[in-house]
Amino acid sequence: MKATKHPRRLPPLSCLILCLWLYIPLSGMTAPPDTPAPALDSLMRTVVAEPDSTRKIAAMNAFAAALENALRQDATMNRTFDSIPHLGILTSKDRKVRIVTWNLPLSPARHIYYGIVQFRAGEKLHTTVLRDVKDSLAAPPETALLEQGRWFGALYYDLLQHKAGQQTHYTLLGYDFHTGITHRKLLEALSFDSAGTPLFGTPLFDNGQWKAGRVLLEYSAASPFFLRYLPRKKMIVYQRMQLQQVAPGYPPAGVPTDIFDGLVFKNTCWQFQPDVPLTAKDFK
Repeated sequence: MKATKHPRRLPPLSCLILCLWLYIPLSGMTAPPDTPAPALDSLMRTVVAEPDSTRKIAAMNAFAAALENALRQDATMNRTFDSIPHLGILTSKDRKVRIVTWNLPLSPARHIYYGIVQFRAGEKLHTTVLRDVKDSLAAPPETALLEQGRWFGALYYDLLQHKAGQQTHYTLLGYDFHTGITHRKLLEALSFDSAGTPLFGTPLFDNGQWKAGRVLLEYSAASPFFLRYLPRKKMIVYQRMQLQQVAPGYPPAGVPTDIFDGLVFKNTCWQFQPDVPLTAKDFK
């Protein structure tokens, strides 16, 4: 069934994405205690202004270490850090999870992704620095379970929370610049073990034939692609794609159509639902 085109675009995802930057391991990096937001703001602006790639990466590492320290100091997770440019911060509805992602673009095809995730269990706040390992995965990315700070680097723009029995499930919607010719949006399952360590990729998505912990939707960088949770529909909705040749010398890439598919959270997982009918009201 064809769906009506949405009357307004997403709050330009390009704006959300281009205003976020990157990630590298922070072990060994140090920062002054309780770094105030103005200092973090200044460090990020230094990164943006630096023309040399090597010095830019070093400056971003310094910013990342300072931000990690500031997040650890914020035990109540009340600080917004909204004065810092190029940073994406999401907090779950139950205020137990906060995840920060950003990236450093070095070329259209090369982005370094940074991430820090926090999980509050009672009075204890667990903070984990994330390490992007998507280019070295042995298992297919859709089924790879990543722990101990290992992470499929991306920029997140939504964090959903669903309860099933005694268990709370978190779902992340994100963006990856990928090759520059094609971009990817993704759905990522997030959970936590008894020690408060994040687990990425627990099987949460069911298409009726197999379950996955991660859904990757690759599309032409020249074509805006819709992937969003719609509260009125109580489902994640995205555009169906068809393959087209979009650049000489590259394999065909997905180009969005006017047909929408979706995922509904039911029986402890997201279940696939094709041909979702949509009206203008659904996008409000």
